[in-house]
Amino acid sequence: MVKIRLMRVGKRKQPSYRVVVADSRSARDGRIIESIGHYGPREDPSVVSIDTDRAVFWLQRGAQPSGQARKLLAISGAWSTFKGEPAPGESGSAPAPRRSAPGASRATPAASVEEETGEDASASEEAGASAT
Repeated sequence: MVKIRLMRVGKRKQPSYRVVVADSRSARDGRIIESIGHYGPREDPSVVSIDTDRAVFWLQRGAQPSGQARKLLAISGAWSTFKGEPAPGESGSAPAPRRSAPGASRATPAASVEEETGEDASASEEAGASAT
């Protein structure tokens, strides 16, 4: 089975990780198929750079991400691209619209004087003339 996981690199007490595609039977830092990104947890803020196209390519072919790799794929937007969802921050800051109950009527905004046309306009003029 092919897995997407982290491969530790860097000096002692200064870890840095590569996001790699590897056979699940190989060692953590052993033979890899392809390196698709980098993760630097010691920098402020943490650095996550993943080649989204290659990550989606491997996910479509059945590669299973480890837990931490899945989080990093979600941060980079590769996971949402694979699932067909909008990437984080891509949908805008507008909240999702609420669904109303069946049969419930929706409130409409008040009509301004400029928007009145036809019968509505003549009825309001007559109402205004009779009031004075």
